[in-house]
Amino acid sequence: MAALTLSAPRRTARYICDTCRNSVRYPRNPAFGVQRYLGTAASLRSKDSQQLTSHQYFRTRAAAPNSTFELAQRESTFRQYSTSSQAAYATNSGFAPLPHRRLIALSGPDTAKFLQGLITNNVDPDRQASFYSAFLDARGRILWDVFVWVWPELVAEKGHWACYIEVDGGEVEALKKHLKRHKLRSKVQIEEISQDAVRVWATWGSAIEQTNTQCLVANLKDPRAPNMHRHLADSNAQTIIDGAQPADVQEYHLQRYRNGIPEGQVEIPRESALPMECNIDLSQGIDFKKGCYVGQELTIRTKHTGIVRKRILPVELYTTATSAALPEHGADIKQLDESGNIKKGRATGKFVAGIGNIGLAMCRLENMTHMKVSAEGGTWKPGMEFGCETKDGIVKIKPLLYDWFVLRERDLWDKNRQRL
Repeated sequence: MAALTLSAPRRTARYICDTCRNSVRYPRNPAFGVQRYLGTAASLRSKDSQQLTSHQYFRTRAAAPNSTFELAQRESTFRQYSTSSQAAYATNSGFAPLPHRRLIALSGPDTAKFLQGLITNNVDPDRQASFYSAFLDARGRILWDVFVWVWPELVAEKGHWACYIEVDGGEVEALKKHLKRHKLRSKVQIEEISQDAVRVWATWGSAIEQTNTQCLVANLKDPRAPNMHRHLADSNAQTIIDGAQPADVQEYHLQRYRNGIPEGQVEIPRESALPMECNIDLSQGIDFKKGCYVGQELTIRTKHTGIVRKRILPVELYTTATSAALPEHGADIKQLDESGNIKKGRATGKFVAGIGNIGLAMCRLENMTHMKVSAEGGTWKPGMEFGCETKDGIVKIKPLLYDWFVLRERDLWDKNRQRL
């Protein structure tokens, strides 16, 4: 089956921060029949895949094919079909405007101190570089995932530390109310930025090297995945690369999905999702050493236990049906038996979102991958398959683990958990 281009916890004393005191395999069963695929993103397996080398989820006896074309040569019974979506192909380099992202400006003498108590990342008045972060509620659940834009010219213009907060377009009013609710007597001005003034763009792959810096206001290397960048540009700029037309925003979403990046309220439900499960910690979005902020207690307690059992991962989808709809948001992912049917029992994950054959899923790491995050371990074994029940039948789901993802997780969490 071709890939389609995705120690028991110790009880610890309650933590008090320093500030308060003085952070493919092929199916063996012929009953599966002819394999057909959800989408046509075979280019995800190209050589120029931006170093997104994945750990082999299935440890096959023979090396897996490098592409759908190679698969067709080696196994004539496997056939590919395309969805009607023209955006089902994920390119290795490109750029696109992000009209679904909006900006809120914060300025005033108390801006840095005000924002420091509300977001997961550290806000240093001397910091003049943009960063990724999140707002949490008192229970430690995510309210909004955001980018905080800071650059020297903005600080010089305002005469003090100031920033733009980039958030999902449908959440601008809710975030403004949240900021005003916590403002109290702080000397902070809160203002929504019109898209007629500044717009958000994204680039990926080699496109970053071709951008026209004259139309760009600020730049940020997207910390959520390798070879992705973000930009603020003048509103009158129709393109940020001379002589090239931007891609559709759906292409940007495909890039996110292939890298396992959730974004916005659909994929990161407000007051429900946890920051570590959405990989905000692995995206440099949490400073575990900073002082108090809303939602810190659960976040820092989780860090000290050293265990995050579930995370959002990129997934590939495939099916034996002639056509199939994507699983619904939140659909249970369960293990399949040898006949390809859904096994009874506890779900191993939940489907989050997808385009074509690429998607995101919340996966129990020790049950769906080879990763080990606790002393007791999980149920995963080589050769296991997983899937979702849809109205058109079972859609199989294969999680992907990239080398850079595994290294980030180990670097951040291994020292805080029992040696496995």
